[in-house]
Amino acid sequence: MAQVDNAVLDKVQTFIRRLKKSGISVESAYLFGSYATNQSGKWSDIDVAIVSPDFSDDRLDDRIRLMKLSTEVDSRIEPVPFHSRDFIDADPLVGEIKKHGISLLI
Repeated sequence: MAQVDNAVLDKVQTFIRRLKKSGISVESAYLFGSYATNQSGKWSDIDVAIVSPDFSDDRLDDRIRLMKLSTEVDSRIEPVPFHSRDFIDADPLVGEIKKHGISLLI
């Protein structure tokens, strides 16, 4: 597992707390992408998968809702919403997140 900067983890945890305060129940969250694979650079975004039963079938609307909250914490946070029923291994992105991502304590 990659060694992730504590400052990045703190920002992600702050973001998750903001989600909860806004009424979004978070079942699970994963850091994935370059920060999870220890390949981040100066301009890397912070990819975070959020799994919640509160999301709709419109992933774009859900993502916009999350991005409004994420920019209050750090503009590099790129939230990717998944409804609980859609976070399944048959989805290639979910498979990658589960294989290479870092499960976050929520």
